[in-house]
Amino acid sequence: MSPHEMSLRPPRTLSRPPRPAGHRVALDYRRRTAVVEGRELRLTGREFELLAHLVGRPHQVHTRRQLLVSVWGPTCVGGGRTVDVHIARLRGKLGPGHRETIVTVRHVGYAYDPSRAAA
Repeated sequence: MSPHEMSLRPPRTLSRPPRPAGHRVALDYRRRTAVVEGRELRLTGREFELLAHLVGRPHQVHTRRQLLVSVWGPTCVGGGRTVDVHIARLRGKLGPGHRETIVTVRHVGYAYDPSRAAA
């Protein structure tokens, strides 16, 4: 599939319904927004996709390569540092009490653990 054809297709995440309100991180896939404890986050498209990928698969460990392919696409030329930088920015935007929900799995990648959010 050509890049032009890919750009015409809606992102896969648009068909997903919003997360139930009981979750600390609420994602609205149609509006592509994230809300943490009632505060809407200002995320870039990639940051939203990365957060949605992690939140949609809690406790699952994702390698940097898996995240690159899933979020940036199979033809991405970036490396693991691209993921690391975006994770750091995402943690900053999640803020205190929620940045710990994105867990670094040393020498492997990242996982999302909602139980690590501050009470």
